[in-house]
Amino acid sequence: MARRKRIPYDPPHQRKKRRRYDGWLRSDQVLLNRRLFVAKGLTVGAFAALAGKLGYMQLAEGQKYKAQAEANIIADEQLPAARGLILDREGRTLAGNVRSWEVRVVPAKLPQDPEDRTYVLNTLTTALQLDDLLVIDPTALPEGSADTVYRRVATMLSYNEADAQAVIDRWKYRATLGMVDVTRLSVDDAARFRAAKAELPGVSVMNELDFKITNIWDKNLEVSIKTDVPREIAMTLDANSMYLPGVILDDSKLVRRYSGGDVMSHVVGYVQGVDSVELFDPMNKDRDGNSLYALNDLIGKAGLESALEADLRGVKGARSIERDANGVQVRVLPGSEKAPQAGKNITLTIDLELQNAVAKALEEQIAKAADAKKKVNQDRQAKGKKPWKVPNAGAVVALDPRSGEVLAMVSYPYYDNSLFITGLSSLKWKEITDPEKGKAFVNRCTSELYPPGSTFKSFLAAAALQEGSITTATTHTCTGGIGIPTQGNLAKITPWACWVAWNSGTPHGEMDVSSAIEQSCDVFFYNVAPSKTTVDNTPVFYFDLDATPNFNVVSTTEHVFDGMGIDKLAKDMQSRFFFGRRTGIEIYDEEGLFPDRQWKLDSTGEDWNVGDSLNVSIGQGEVQATPLQVAMNVAGIAADGVFRTPHLVLKKEPERGKPETTKVTEAGKLGFKQEHIDVVRDGMVRVCNEQSGTAFGSYDASGAFHSKWSLTNPDGEDKILVAGKTGTAEFGEQDKDGMRDTHAWFTAYAPADAPEIAVAVVIEAGGEGSTFAVPVADATIRAYLELTGKRQRGTVLAKDKLPVA
Repeated sequence: MARRKRIPYDPPHQRKKRRRYDGWLRSDQVLLNRRLFVAKGLTVGAFAALAGKLGYMQLAEGQKYKAQAEANIIADEQLPAARGLILDREGRTLAGNVRSWEVRVVPAKLPQDPEDRTYVLNTLTTALQLDDLLVIDPTALPEGSADTVYRRVATMLSYNEADAQAVIDRWKYRATLGMVDVTRLSVDDAARFRAAKAELPGVSVMNELDFKITNIWDKNLEVSIKTDVPREIAMTLDANSMYLPGVILDDSKLVRRYSGGDVMSHVVGYVQGVDSVELFDPMNKDRDGNSLYALNDLIGKAGLESALEADLRGVKGARSIERDANGVQVRVLPGSEKAPQAGKNITLTIDLELQNAVAKALEEQIAKAADAKKKVNQDRQAKGKKPWKVPNAGAVVALDPRSGEVLAMVSYPYYDNSLFITGLSSLKWKEITDPEKGKAFVNRCTSELYPPGSTFKSFLAAAALQEGSITTATTHTCTGGIGIPTQGNLAKITPWACWVAWNSGTPHGEMDVSSAIEQSCDVFFYNVAPSKTTVDNTPVFYFDLDATPNFNVVSTTEHVFDGMGIDKLAKDMQSRFFFGRRTGIEIYDEEGLFPDRQWKLDSTGEDWNVGDSLNVSIGQGEVQATPLQVAMNVAGIAADGVFRTPHLVLKKEPERGKPETTKVTEAGKLGFKQEHIDVVRDGMVRVCNEQSGTAFGSYDASGAFHSKWSLTNPDGEDKILVAGKTGTAEFGEQDKDGMRDTHAWFTAYAPADAPEIAVAVVIEAGGEGSTFAVPVADATIRAYLELTGKRQRGTVLAKDKLPVA
């Protein structure tokens, strides 16, 4: 057996220290060692950097990330404030709030998968019956072609020339603000615009849902898709909510309800969703610079809803809520909740009963005026004349001259203000702005201008008496008209007829100021306005003409004008009366015009002439006034020359605090002597109570007399004196006989000895003021007397009082 070699024992402590020899490692061993060294270095460096970053985040930016972490689970939430109610003076709700379902969408939470996303959007579009929208993006319109595109779009939407220009101007204005314009489309309109897409750059058709989620600037915001969703539809969507990610259903949304009816539409106005301009308007920010509105808020757009927006919107509340990782609310943080403050409740000066009665009377007389005009047009067409406008619109304003309270304000036709909450289709918008259908959207009481016609004579008479141009002894003789010779050619005479020339043909004869008001004699007032000389100091005179169609000269006596002159007249009407200036009512869309010498020079480049003064003297020419302005001027005469600021708000009641009652304020004083005002008031009493007065009554074919005041003063009841003034205002083109269509006017106040109500009535294209406008005033005054207990209920108002909800 071989003997194994033993390995010698060499203790470490006895070993000799050897010299290091680098050459003993193999090359692959050397390379491996270097890689390990680099890897170790990188690892150490990475951990060092990570540690440094963690330290920086914890020490330097610790508070920042702590706040962000808290924000992930705690969020501030605004609590909406209930909009204030609008009530009539008896407390009946005209504009209120009801809880309803709202569907909202968070675009960022919609499915990312195209198929799933399409399913969600299609489900909402179908269930909510969302409209197609015509979208005009001003930034996408070709340079220099905007007008062409706008004009083409207006034509395709079937706007007539006048309305087309108005809507184009609106589009252009919005374009200057950088706003995309949106119009709701019918199914047919949407198809036509889609077919013409290639011809309309910058114009597209989008579904309402697509438009809203595409144009929201922050995809994490909730976008309101539709409010006031029927309960059964909301329940169906809610039952399928697991298949509709990003869709939120809320049953606590407050929706505006207008329970006062269409007769209050122009007064109350409407609300609509806030737009981007209003959302970022500096005027709509609080003291801290925060916007008063959120994306889905409503804002007043017209009427008192707009004028009293600051009172009605209330103050939003706030709270902090904690959510879990899935976004589900866990709790409201204790002490974080600040309750919202509801908007102020607004009580109006208008009684809904009176408003309804006035509206009914106006509608009835417009219908009668339309029937009469149709018969007139049959006769005109038979004679080869162009037909006149058939009446389809009018307005009534009733004021309390003692306080300025608006008792009734009716503009016909009306519109449904609730339609604006969710948006109007282009077809519906055209309908409520169509002149052939009465331009229902326009508030005729404050925004439509008319020549006041002969109602102006009362105000002219008061001014002329005060200025000394006439006295109670001044008389002028009416032979049917006057003729003014053309300068340098006495053989050529321009006729100016009195209204009797077109009617009875019987001249008024000698008139003083009271009888001229009573019988509305044009010839008398022709003498009141023009001064005796023209701009070159040449005396201006006229000849008397008869009332025949040829207007023959009755005598060659030269009657020199010696009236107020336009300078004094315009000053009085613009600064003493309320012509061409605002009355101060809460609704601020008032207009008006009373021309003067400078106005004509600026407008036409021509000097004022005697013909201009003659037109103004009978409330024609360029004199333009609203029914509210005329009513206020009548109220000033009724109140002995004192004008009280007209107002629609009786009081404002905040949720907390004392009610704020509107104070009676003076808007101005005529500054006329009482004796001059009394002369005018006497003439207006004679208009309604003397047999020759234009608003006294009429005889039928059988000779039976019919009083104009059968409602206010029926047989068997104590008479209440009414003072008034008729007006027949010409408009439009003259026919071949020199005649023009006319608006029917009537102004009145009652009782004449202690006025409580002043009224102005206008019926567009309504013919003679005494025929159809007077009965509206009769019904209005009777309704007021029944409302205040001075007449028994049941003639105009219902026997039972309208209940208060």
